[in-house]
Amino acid sequence: MSQDSHGPKPVTITVNARPHTWEAKASAYEQVVDLAYPGQPPNDQDTYTVRYSRGRDGHGAGSLTAGHSIRVKEGMVFDVFRTSRS
Repeated sequence: MSQDSHGPKPVTITVNARPHTWEAKASAYEQVVDLAYPGQPPNDQDTYTVRYSRGRDGHGAGSLTAGHSIRVKEGMVFDVFRTSRS
């Protein structure tokens, strides 16, 4: 029996220079923002930019936008920037 029947193998991703164990095949924009800023729910004054690198073939680097997700792989790196309107 294949190990795939038990779900995806956990991988380590890096979000804002901090490693995180990830157990799903994909990660949504909102999940990455939550890892970058834990316990700080987004509000109307905040805008987030999510960039990634070391992604899967054909998607090695790019941006992740609200409402979208991307398949993750071991060693993938996310940089999340928060901009607040004053």
